[in-house]
Amino acid sequence: MKRMLSMLFIFFAAYSSVYSSDSAKKPFKRVYIGVSVTPEVTYRYLHGNFVPSGNSQQGIQSTVDYGNKHTFPEFGINAAAKVGINLTHWLAVESGVGYYLVRYRYASDPYYTPSVYTGTIYNPGIAYKTSDQETYHYMAVPVGLRFSMGHRTVRGVIAAGVDFDFLLKRKSVYTYTYPDGSTVTNSNVQDVNNFKTFNLSPYLGVGIDCYLSPAAVLRIMPQAQIQSFKNINTPVTEYLWNLGLNVQFLFGL
Repeated sequence: MKRMLSMLFIFFAAYSSVYSSDSAKKPFKRVYIGVSVTPEVTYRYLHGNFVPSGNSQQGIQSTVDYGNKHTFPEFGINAAAKVGINLTHWLAVESGVGYYLVRYRYASDPYYTPSVYTGTIYNPGIAYKTSDQETYHYMAVPVGLRFSMGHRTVRGVIAAGVDFDFLLKRKSVYTYTYPDGSTVTNSNVQDVNNFKTFNLSPYLGVGIDCYLSPAAVLRIMPQAQIQSFKNINTPVTEYLWNLGLNVQFLFGL
């Protein structure tokens, strides 16, 4: 990885010496295409949705607090094909189509006896601890604006917009660990109709555009996004979010 980064910096330096500040002022092509890859940290925001009969607001908040205590972020990925149109030298509209994976992990207290049915491996009277990885698979259509700052080979960039998200699949993988150290794993694919099959995820990124030539750009940009709509209509609901480093290779047509 260090060797690859060193080679990239040498490559940028070589191109910077070839393209003077005057040539760098030449506008990027009107239409451009490219690929976008974002390794991410993914998680969820829990929120009380409604109080069912026989429960209380305090009980809902206790569930939220317990979920926050026992749930942890996981790594995900966002990959897309991009297309953009330069409206001016500093403003462009961008879209595309892609796939992204969001997941998080639940871990119970060390060794407890469950009071509820938790899948197909529940054994009454035997204590165990549970690890549960939840994974969401989405198809996404991003639509947004890109703002550029500067005229040199390395320029500031701000990208803002929204992903139109379509849920393809949700999967849970449970691992049960018993006091004797033995483990059992089980997986379950849920009906996507039990969840929000369409969502909107606003995103914001701030980074740099490295002009390798007047028609080729490498974009490096930290980016964050969160769902606008609740993901499931239960007493405690969730909003998925992700934070990652977006890397794009863009080519003018």
